[in-house]
Amino acid sequence: MGTKDTITKDYMADNRIFADVFNHMLYKGEKIIDPDALYPLDTTALTVPYGAEKSEVPVQKFRDEFKAFTAMQDESNVYLLLGIGNQSEQNFAMPVKNMVYDSLEYAGQVEKSAKSHRRAKERAPTSGEYLSGFYRNDRLIPVITVVVYFGADTWIAPRSLHEMFDVKKPEILSMVPDYWINLFSP
Repeated sequence: MGTKDTITKDYMADNRIFADVFNHMLYKGEKIIDPDALYPLDTTALTVPYGAEKSEVPVQKFRDEFKAFTAMQDESNVYLLLGIGNQSEQNFAMPVKNMVYDSLEYAGQVEKSAKSHRRAKERAPTSGEYLSGFYRNDRLIPVITVVVYFGADTWIAPRSLHEMFDVKKPEILSMVPDYWINLFSP
């Protein structure tokens, strides 16, 4: 890890700074996320590709920062998983990089749910629930990733997956899910 990476990683590890970024991005600067309500998570995303056999090689990626946030909102708990990717240089594949991180997290949540159901054996699953291990009433915890760009130049790298394609026809792009980055450049 280079000096720039170490400095930005240490800076963003501070819960106050981390909360400020997400309060700015999610809540237009309103102080909703309390730094004391953030809990660090393992920044390693490790999973066997979804649906793969046990003999497959796992995929492992490392986020710069990853934290859990729980808050009361509208008389119910809201759970969010918040990730930060620090960039001192522009990454022209950033939408794909973030999509992989977030997809690995969601795949891990599905697998955790499946393991929980197998252990509990609470009821016979439907065939669809059996196949996925994810039951009808299971829910994923949203993952929000913000790219914090510390570079001096204006960000010109793609901000969405669609920007990375040569294809521009709306009828084709309408069938390809887009994936955009949440960019914050202090």
